[in-house]
Amino acid sequence: MTGSPVITRLQRWQVTVPSLPGLTDSVEFGKNPEQHDHRYLLQLTDSDGFEGWGETVVSGSLDLLDAALEQLAGQPVAGQRTAFLDLWPAEALYWHRPASPSPYAPNPANLQHRLRHPMQSAIEMALCDLTARRAGVPLCQLFGGPWRDRVLVDYWMPRMTPENARRSIARGKELGFSGIKLNTTLEDPNVERLEAIQEEAPDWKVTVDANGRFYRLDDALSTLRAMDAVGNVAIFEDPFPLFHLQDFAQLRPQVDARVVVHIDPPESLWAVLQSGAAGGLNIDCHTGLHHWRMQAAAAEVANLPIWMGSGIDLGIRTAAELHLAASAPNCLLPGDQVGPWLRESHLLAEDFVICDGHVLLPEGPGLGIQVDLDAVDRYSTDQRTFQS
Repeated sequence: MTGSPVITRLQRWQVTVPSLPGLTDSVEFGKNPEQHDHRYLLQLTDSDGFEGWGETVVSGSLDLLDAALEQLAGQPVAGQRTAFLDLWPAEALYWHRPASPSPYAPNPANLQHRLRHPMQSAIEMALCDLTARRAGVPLCQLFGGPWRDRVLVDYWMPRMTPENARRSIARGKELGFSGIKLNTTLEDPNVERLEAIQEEAPDWKVTVDANGRFYRLDDALSTLRAMDAVGNVAIFEDPFPLFHLQDFAQLRPQVDARVVVHIDPPESLWAVLQSGAAGGLNIDCHTGLHHWRMQAAAAEVANLPIWMGSGIDLGIRTAAELHLAASAPNCLLPGDQVGPWLRESHLLAEDFVICDGHVLLPEGPGLGIQVDLDAVDRYSTDQRTFQS
């Protein structure tokens, strides 16, 4: 191996992997969209032939995203500030305009961390994967090492009627899951759906994610109490909009279920911890892997359990999320890394393994996965390669 490896090749794909039929909102609730979000896959290769993989949701123009990759070709692997990569071109940064800034402007170095590039997560993931592969260790070792070799993960369903929910539960049981997370609104048949779930899976616990659509405590308290009384709700996630943290705090003593807040945007973490609104946190890694680990540590200091959030991801990102979840001692609540079971393909050569409601951590160095390049090409809508 060379003493100072450099990034010699970057290959990126834009892929679109549809969701499986029947796994979208029930038509009774209006829109019935298929899951057709675009994903950005990245493969980095260094001068010793080691590779690393990353995945993120496409955000911004391809030209903007490709510009970030182009500047990495030929750069050394060592010395990269992985936790916050300097990817923005100077002319794109708001603190560099106007050309002659005001004498009252703050130091640009104090502002830089506030603007994370859309490619931060994917490039950081690929660099961490490459680094761990070079070291011959699993990715979680870079974040403090594993607390567990498997991660508790629940099945997921969107807004469904009670009858469709029964079919979803049957599929989740067949796959090996032992709990479920569901999306809902205040107007849905919430109690009836929970009762249907209880009949189909008496031992399953449910995470109810309203995405803020229970509006205010006064609007929803009677419904929340009725749902709580069914007995299978373990977690109420984001019943109210985040700007009504006082409603979260007031709800907590009135229900047996745990009240959880999804930390979005990341800057809301301090306000949530101060408010007493949360009995647990959902933290995702859209702003980066190291940033997630720092937020998980802050929650640990506050004695709060968390779960690793996801976005119906493909296999690469799911593997990274499992490694991060394994690295945090307080990541004890059931996650929702179910994307590989909800889409036509996860784009990996091997399936993840479910055991007693847990997904086993992939074994091997780095992410512990092998990407199925034939599947990637099959679902690719755009591809480009950068070389030094």
